[in-house]
Amino acid sequence: MEESKEKAILTAAIHEFAVKGFDQASTNQIAKSAGASKGLIFHYYDSKEKLFEASINYALDFSMKELDFKKWDMEGNLIEKLKGYCEQEFLFCKKYPDIYQLLIAAFTKPPKQLSEKLTNLFTELMAMAPEFFQKVIDGLDLKDDVDTNTLQAVLMSHYQFYSGQSMGYLKEHPEATIDDLKPFIDQFLNMLAMSLRGLLKNEDV
Repeated sequence: MEESKEKAILTAAIHEFAVKGFDQASTNQIAKSAGASKGLIFHYYDSKEKLFEASINYALDFSMKELDFKKWDMEGNLIEKLKGYCEQEFLFCKKYPDIYQLLIAAFTKPPKQLSEKLTNLFTELMAMAPEFFQKVIDGLDLKDDVDTNTLQAVLMSHYQFYSGQSMGYLKEHPEATIDDLKPFIDQFLNMLAMSLRGLLKNEDV
């Protein structure tokens, strides 16, 4: 399939799934919005489930390219930089509300027939967190007696707490906006700042 047609189909599918959910989404409407035939969509994606999976993967790939932490400079005031990164995520979610709504719905209330696959995908994404926090630690001017393995475990525990709290909130409030999650972000940053207190040669984190 030509790239422009594939992008049109997946963009239309992301919007339809984000607005209506998997069960209520119409492949007829997706085809109409994409300017493609329904037959062409099913020729390439076989089923509505396959189209949903492709939409999730497309949304994730796009998100990770736009918010690539591997390119992020960790030097300087860590908490301010983390805050700035979180603000970039907020802006991204506001700019691409369909992607935000689709991913939240997929990971908090996945279609039954895709629940296992999406749960495994979420687990894979969470597995990237240690790499992120190792990059954080490598950018810190730590005191010589700080055990970095223990510090990573502490930072990971904060992240897991934040993730559990925010995802739990989203499950109970599926209509929540990205602004509703700001208190969880602020709490996470405060926990990081408290954990790093006394561990840095320069206390300006």
